[in-house]
Amino acid sequence: MRVEAGEPLAGRYRLLSVIGKGGMGTVWRAYDELLDRDVAIKETVLPDQLTRSERHAVCRRILAEARATAALRHPGVVTVHDVLHEGGRPWIVMELLRARSLQQILARDGPLPTWRAAEIGRAVLGVLRAAHAKGILHRDVKPGNVMIADDGRVLLTDFGLAVHMLNGRTVVDTMVAGIEGSPAYLAPEQVLGEPGSAASDLWSLGVTLYAAVEGGSPFHRTHTLATMVAVLLGEYPPPWNADPALRSVIDGLLRRRPEDRLTAEETDRLLEEAAERPDDTWRPERSRWGGLRSPLSRRPRATALVAATGLVAAIMVVGATTRRHTDAGSAVLSAQGSSHTVAHRGPSGSTVEVPASWRRTESDGGVRWTDAATDRQLQIRPVHGDALAGLRQAEREALAAGLYPGYRRIRLEAVPELAEGAAEWEFVTGDRRILRCRMAGYEFLFAAPEKGWTPAQRVFDAALRTFRAGTP
Repeated sequence: MRVEAGEPLAGRYRLLSVIGKGGMGTVWRAYDELLDRDVAIKETVLPDQLTRSERHAVCRRILAEARATAALRHPGVVTVHDVLHEGGRPWIVMELLRARSLQQILARDGPLPTWRAAEIGRAVLGVLRAAHAKGILHRDVKPGNVMIADDGRVLLTDFGLAVHMLNGRTVVDTMVAGIEGSPAYLAPEQVLGEPGSAASDLWSLGVTLYAAVEGGSPFHRTHTLATMVAVLLGEYPPPWNADPALRSVIDGLLRRRPEDRLTAEETDRLLEEAAERPDDTWRPERSRWGGLRSPLSRRPRATALVAATGLVAAIMVVGATTRRHTDAGSAVLSAQGSSHTVAHRGPSGSTVEVPASWRRTESDGGVRWTDAATDRQLQIRPVHGDALAGLRQAEREALAAGLYPGYRRIRLEAVPELAEGAAEWEFVTGDRRILRCRMAGYEFLFAAPEKGWTPAQRVFDAALRTFRAGTP
């Protein structure tokens, strides 16, 4: 059965227009002719390749979603009015929300200030606490399922993956192929296929809070498998746009072992503190729109990187301490925590801070730094032309010249999630790994021993946060 707009459903609901579509359903704006009100109706759309048993399983899950949602009766949960059976599949009739998802807000307006992210996080936490109290685990907390209504309400939607818990752990649940949470927001135990718990939803809340202030999940990678590996490794760049209170929430929720994570009560207390903190008591360590993200961290920025020219204009750092830059080639010592860095100004007018022990030389119109103690190397130079084509040409020339003995390519690809027009080339030569990234008119080359690559990433990320483009 295929239903078209304008046709009555169950003799009373007239479908008007499609609001949105997902992998397993279509949401319609509809009119309830009996009660004279607008409603939203979720139509279940079953893929043709599903077997009969899988189709029944999907229908059961849709009904379970309706029951789980209706059972909560919480202001942060969409009200379910009715469940219908038409054409051999369920339809859920819900209140019509005039709202945008947090994902849409981040995509259009950019990351949120700490206080607003904390407010939203606290509201979502309230829904999760209510759900957990009734033994319901959401399992798909992410920005796309957090709705900000026009009237100010914050709602957690889509309980389609929700399951009931027994003694605090999920009941064994066989999922239909293709129905799963979003890997970049799943807890490590969920990625491993282990039973989830309330702590699993809290992990997902932590990633959602990170995305709210940084623009996206720190674990997102180009491929699903790589994303899942990143979640299991549990390493992520610090949320630099979060104030100390919110950062402690995120760090406390993103702990590898569920038992080590913050409790809901602890999370609520810290979020309340972060939400009440006045704007002028803390300044981020880089501007909301600036601070070039390290290619190694692969943190997706959902908005402002819309053009290379705009990115160059925005690459700046609002530091917690005042820095001053002198003439080209000079350096000023500054303190960052307990370590010392030197602020360098390159021939192109760009500036960056690197560890004071690194030795600087100029070459190829750029600047190179080397660290004899760790055998790490960083080079920054201006480049022109298409980033991906330029790196492909560089690979061909390097191989023809025999520059990289034992060469093994890891990847050479466009990375639009990093910046518009950006590209990366990562490879191993001998016992060293090298990453060459081009974006915003610059190439960043970082090299380190293969066996020490993971800790080297953090050093590189710290340096890249301080990078500021300039003119000669």
